[in-house]
Amino acid sequence: MDPHPFTTPRERLAALADDGRYTEHDARAPSPHLARYGIAAQGDDGVVAASLRMHGRAVEVVAQDARFLGGSVGERHAQKISAAISRARTSRCPLLVLAASGGVRLHEGNAAEIALAGALRALVDARAAGIATLAIGVGDVFGGMSIVAAACDALALTPSARFGLSGPQVIALARAGTLDASDRSATDALFGASARIRDRYADAVGDDAAAMCDWIGGWIGHRLAAPVAFDAAVRQAQLRYAAVLDGAHVAQTVTAGSDRAMLHAFVREVDAVSLAAADAALLALPPSVRTLLIVEDSRGHAASVDAERDGLSWRLAQHACVLGVLRARGVAIVGVVDGIGHSAAFFANALQADRLYALPGARIVAMEPQAIARVTGLDGTLLARAIDDDPLLGHPARHFAALGGLAMISAMDEAR
Repeated sequence: MDPHPFTTPRERLAALADDGRYTEHDARAPSPHLARYGIAAQGDDGVVAASLRMHGRAVEVVAQDARFLGGSVGERHAQKISAAISRARTSRCPLLVLAASGGVRLHEGNAAEIALAGALRALVDARAAGIATLAIGVGDVFGGMSIVAAACDALALTPSARFGLSGPQVIALARAGTLDASDRSATDALFGASARIRDRYADAVGDDAAAMCDWIGGWIGHRLAAPVAFDAAVRQAQLRYAAVLDGAHVAQTVTAGSDRAMLHAFVREVDAVSLAAADAALLALPPSVRTLLIVEDSRGHAASVDAERDGLSWRLAQHACVLGVLRARGVAIVGVVDGIGHSAAFFANALQADRLYALPGARIVAMEPQAIARVTGLDGTLLARAIDDDPLLGHPARHFAALGGLAMISAMDEAR
């Protein structure tokens, strides 16, 4: 396994696998949604899923292909990730994610967000079931995929990787003048592997098979020698993340009765402080609570330099894991969109519920039209016209419902 630059996901898999052999799954899963944009679908939809052996150990691997639409996660792409998680649970073997993705594929909007949210929920539940989950950022990792990778038991970054929730272009659009997206040194100082490793958000790993195998084998060996239960691991992470609450004034977001609790809508952009406060309250819920109602009406997550310095990807991943702790404890989680379900704040919150509903007039916003246009290069005027009535890009919750992502209800009492 000599060090060499990889150019394709399959080269990575062959280099990692004993004797260079692996079994690929779902090799033909092209997106059905791209032809409308004049984009040729790729047979594997930008991700390779495979079973292989590393030093004799069975591992399920998903390797993303940044060459295809920036590694963006479409509906089929996300379904392949979920299938790999399911295989790992069935075989009780580790799951490795070789991540290189700009996040949810905005061309596929609602369908892609539903599918990737399902993959995140499956990953968290696999961790709760005792499956080792590992991620290595082998390229730029942004958006919803950064939350998925950060939700793994362990994360490492190769030297050239960049990692964050809101990419440079998104921050430049949302916070004009705070970040020059074209300045590589400035973006590396914020998102680069060295910065993330310095702040203890990730481990360092070389971009070669030997280094990766050593990191994976070392981490799994440590886990086997000193196992930590999922619940305990999430609570340990919470101790670190709760440091931002020191002296902070945060409105109460969780209320509890004898057998039910409610996570109220966040009153501002979701940031590290609001998430830490909510998660502390959720982890402190008494065992008598059997149902959690999540009310979603969000301004979205904070897309800013400060939010990225605070590691918002990891904070949202922690929130999804806290919900996973409750689910593993037998708590039924019900989400209701009572207003707007916005971007990653919705993705890692109510969209992680076991059952999700929306009230009349509710809207689901993956990203605003002008931001989608800037990130994807699609025509902004056409996107603005599609925002109400297009099944994939439309914001009214009825489109999410038509794709099976939620059910429409007429009153909050129906969800209760």
